[in-house]
Amino acid sequence: MESLMTIMAAFGLAAGAGAKAFIPVLALGAFSYTPYFELSQRFAWIADPAVMTILGVLVIVEIVVDAHPDLGRFSDVVAYLPKVVAGVLGFAAVTGTLDDSLVQLGASGVLGGGTAAGVHWLRNQVRRPFRDLAEDTHETAGKLASFGEAGASATLAGTALVAPPLSALLLVGFVAVSVVTVRAVDARRVPCGQCGEPIIPGALVCPHCKAEFT
Repeated sequence: MESLMTIMAAFGLAAGAGAKAFIPVLALGAFSYTPYFELSQRFAWIADPAVMTILGVLVIVEIVVDAHPDLGRFSDVVAYLPKVVAGVLGFAAVTGTLDDSLVQLGASGVLGGGTAAGVHWLRNQVRRPFRDLAEDTHETAGKLASFGEAGASATLAGTALVAPPLSALLLVGFVAVSVVTVRAVDARRVPCGQCGEPIIPGALVCPHCKAEFT
């Protein structure tokens, strides 16, 4: 039972990294000062105040960048790397498998990094149409979306360390809602008047040919 709880906690942290890369790692350091979680010796550096300060700054930078439509579109792509690294780190820190063996290191990389990358990919499928439809015209929409993702990441990370089964349920719920949203958005797409590729109704710019609409 303990190993199952550990696995669920590891997946919860990795999934949280897929939403916002640095929040789950910061949560590892913060929760190590509570009775709920204890970092192993090899990961004790995460709880160092200097490291946590840097992570806190990175969290703010990630939220601000993602809230801006143009910067956010760029980060949708480049954010894969930090999120995969954070997913691997979170998964390994909970399971304690980093450096134990090449097989276990590989498992942490595939499961943790793969989960973070998968969540980030699914998040992109939901967020990109939202950028085209709302964030380009309403600055507040991007801020709300970015803070919402930060809240989801913090919730997944926090519940993973305190109540892993709840984190697993929340992850399934988030994935289900995202899949339903993506399908609903795809079903409403219309052909672009310039290139004919499917786009969101009311989009200001075609993501394929870059044609602008009024």
